[in-house]
Amino acid sequence: MSRKKSKSEKLPGINTPLRAAIIMNITDFNDYKEKVKKGFPLFSQDELQDVQNRYVDGLTWDEIEKELFRKNIILKKATFRKYIQENNLPKAKTYRNVGKRRLAVFPKDVISHINFLHYFYKAADITTIDFLFNIFSIANEYKMTYLEAIESKLSYSDYLYPSVLRYIGWDDGEAYDAIEETLSNRPEDQKKALNMLEEIDNKFRQIIDKEIQKLISFLKKNHINPSEVPNSDE
Repeated sequence: MSRKKSKSEKLPGINTPLRAAIIMNITDFNDYKEKVKKGFPLFSQDELQDVQNRYVDGLTWDEIEKELFRKNIILKKATFRKYIQENNLPKAKTYRNVGKRRLAVFPKDVISHINFLHYFYKAADITTIDFLFNIFSIANEYKMTYLEAIESKLSYSDYLYPSVLRYIGWDDGEAYDAIEETLSNRPEDQKKALNMLEEIDNKFRQIIDKEIQKLISFLKKNHINPSEVPNSDE
């Protein structure tokens, strides 16, 4: 007879599709909402998004601790390090020099992962966890293309093509941000896609932009009488 998995063994790893799906939807869980109503310290979706908006370049441990303190969530630094070693929290993505200190900087969604672990270990029961994991495991059997996933995050346009044109023509970062966020759990493909976007931008500036400037230069050098310009209302 096989041994039942413990709660910790059921925990999906940091870079798994199951973890990504749960992180994205956790605040909509009925059990999660009930725990919040009862006063258990958990972040709302708006609060999690606000943290990511304020720390676009990532958070240091001191900033993480400050944000958790605001929600009355206690996480010891030793436990934080243990979660990272167990692949349950994202590792530092870079470092920041502050005075004589060199501080590790963690991804902007680290609070979302900590919030999930806090709920998982302190609030959710095994039955709820099993039910939710089964639902998301089934849902993750459906595969969508990178393009479908990226376009689902676009707000100005439903399609990536015009978003790329806005990126190279108006420095609109929506296409870049959508690719970066969608493929955050696929770092190699994320880097490849972003490099391709940058290459498109570079080729535009090296070739197409020069041709556009030639057109503009030609039009600036030549003049026309206002009376020769057709009236569009006619």
